[in-house]
Amino acid sequence: MKTLRALYHLARADFFQRTRSYGFLITLGVTLYAAYGFVPPNHSSYATMTISGHRGVYNSAYLGSLMALLISPFLSLVGFYLVKNCIDRDIQTRVGQILETTTLTKPLYTLGKALSNFAVLAAMVAVMAVVTGAMQFVRQEDVTIHVGQLLAPLVFVALPVMAVVAATAILFEAIPWLRGGFGNVAYFFLWVAALSIRAGGTDNLHVQSNDLFGTGVLIPGIAAACEAAFPGSTSGKTGFNLGLNFKDSGQYWDLTTFRWDGLHWTREVIVSRLWWLGVGLGLALLAAVFFRRFDPARERSKRALEVAKSPPSPEITKDRDVPYLVHAATLHPITKRPRFSFRFMVLAELRLALHGISLWWYLVAAGLVAGGVFTPVPISRGFLVVAWIWPLVLWSAMGTRERRLRTDQLVFSTAHPLRRQLPACWVAGVIITVLTGSGTGVRLFLAGDQLGLTAWTAGALFIPTFALVLGVWSGSSKLFEVLYLFLWYLGPASHLGEVDFMGATGPLLPPRTPLFFLALTAALAVFAIAGRKRQLTS
Repeated sequence: MKTLRALYHLARADFFQRTRSYGFLITLGVTLYAAYGFVPPNHSSYATMTISGHRGVYNSAYLGSLMALLISPFLSLVGFYLVKNCIDRDIQTRVGQILETTTLTKPLYTLGKALSNFAVLAAMVAVMAVVTGAMQFVRQEDVTIHVGQLLAPLVFVALPVMAVVAATAILFEAIPWLRGGFGNVAYFFLWVAALSIRAGGTDNLHVQSNDLFGTGVLIPGIAAACEAAFPGSTSGKTGFNLGLNFKDSGQYWDLTTFRWDGLHWTREVIVSRLWWLGVGLGLALLAAVFFRRFDPARERSKRALEVAKSPPSPEITKDRDVPYLVHAATLHPITKRPRFSFRFMVLAELRLALHGISLWWYLVAAGLVAGGVFTPVPISRGFLVVAWIWPLVLWSAMGTRERRLRTDQLVFSTAHPLRRQLPACWVAGVIITVLTGSGTGVRLFLAGDQLGLTAWTAGALFIPTFALVLGVWSGSSKLFEVLYLFLWYLGPASHLGEVDFMGATGPLLPPRTPLFFLALTAALAVFAIAGRKRQLTS
């Protein structure tokens, strides 16, 4: 009983602290807007779930299932980055040092933090449930509310996903090399892999599987209802689409509707979904194996080893009487005005950005540059896609280093920080971007690809500017890492020319795209200056 009480209060205190933050409110607002957008009216320019040109009537069963299938991948990405900061926050606020002196065990701590993460994500799912019920009245296709049919998909599909995400966030924080930017990147690709497995499992709508996101549980029943209303609609290669599917300009979705009254939630189906709760519990307990109870000596960090190897400081003794001597000091007048060197400040920013980078990082970067130079242009663009994800952690520190290292009062009190330090930080970021992508840049120049070189230049300027403005305004590197990864995956990696900021789509790249990102870069630079002004006056 005492253990359960400690677990409850640990999770409760952390939950209240999280829900009072601006990040939670912003994410909640985005979640509300997403819930509204997930239920488009008929004859809209986009659709969220279609089966061969059909969709279900917006009743409680269909809306609950639709919302569960859409918010599970959405919150599994956004929610992870929202809750992945509880251990780091205890380290920064020195609460961890207090907890280290208590009898709180490691499994109890990681389990309590995982429960807190789950409570935050479950609160967002609850908000989604309320919005789903409201959307049933907004769309006016079936206004009869069936609470069980509406909530069952959210409870048995969405909540187990949130449990796994909550525990995964704790596991990533407990492992030192996954706690920072590398862990954020690794989770994004893990999330993409999970989506790919889900998408691969829906080719046959009549094959059930208990995948994480619940498509194998819900989709077969929806497909059966569609097949009953429109025979042959699900035969052969299915036309199933889940997500935001947009029509071209001036075109609209004209979907015919069928009725689905919900899934029969048998004991076997419920148990299969609750199995994912057990997975989340296992991940939370596994995190205790790697958790070091806020002991820096056990983190095996380079800084801790350097401190351990440093000679002890001389002891100050009070037994000796030190004669009190007064010496007159004379300050010599400054005869020459000190000269400011922007070049040296840029070099200093580069040294700060590259501090602690291992030799392997430089070797991989050099390999990407060489690959970009000595391969044909189409392959060279592929090297650029990888080369401009490699320095992600370096870019994400731009604009946040002063607050993170607690040197903001020192840096902001220097002469002209807005005209000197901020541009120097930006130039250092541009240099890193240009150098890592120089292989493809040289290859495009030699090939005479003017559009490709323009897109490359736009990307070299856009990336550090994007990182700087998000770092200055958010004060955290996480926002840039998440948004840049999503933009990188959507544009260059997936060859979507409209958002390809580096020209990886090649000849298919719309000529207006590089110009758009150049204009966007200029606008972001203005916002970065405004954000730094706000920091200087706050």
